[in-house]
Amino acid sequence: MVGMSLMAGASPMLMTMAISPAEAAKRAENFGVAETAAVVFAATYEGKTDLPEDTDTCISRLREGTANAFSVQCTHGSGKYVQSVTRAFRLAVPDSELDGGNGTDTSREFAFETPTRFSGHQCPIYDRWGTNGYNDKNYSALGGACIPNDGWNQTNYQFSDPDAWLYDINNRNGWGSHPDY
Repeated sequence: MVGMSLMAGASPMLMTMAISPAEAAKRAENFGVAETAAVVFAATYEGKTDLPEDTDTCISRLREGTANAFSVQCTHGSGKYVQSVTRAFRLAVPDSELDGGNGTDTSREFAFETPTRFSGHQCPIYDRWGTNGYNDKNYSALGGACIPNDGWNQTNYQFSDPDAWLYDINNRNGWGSHPDY
């Protein structure tokens, strides 16, 4: 009799414990679907110039204070099993905005033509200007040419020798005309 009373009192708790793994599995499944949708959405638009279009499950928004960074929130499920995932991605900046801001002086001649756009990647030590094949091989994947050592930061730029540049990086990143240009 005592055992039956204990079982009757514990039944609601046992029922909750019995259904919890099934609820967790359903939430995990919905999270997986939402995560996949968010990753595919972000990958579809990452590095492209097309503005993202919302879908039935994913809504994108421009990130505050940015010109081309977006976040996407994808949702899947219903009721108490709804799961949402947010991912960020960045659109490519059009070529016209990535020309390095060169205040090009036409009286100077360089061994190579200045790339129309630069990626966010630095040129490797074995190809400091990307002119020995690095840019040819990686331009599309990186979204532009690598940044030469002399243009990595303002200090390198200011202490570089424009006569040694392989292409024109004058006024790179709006750092002004090089003092020795």
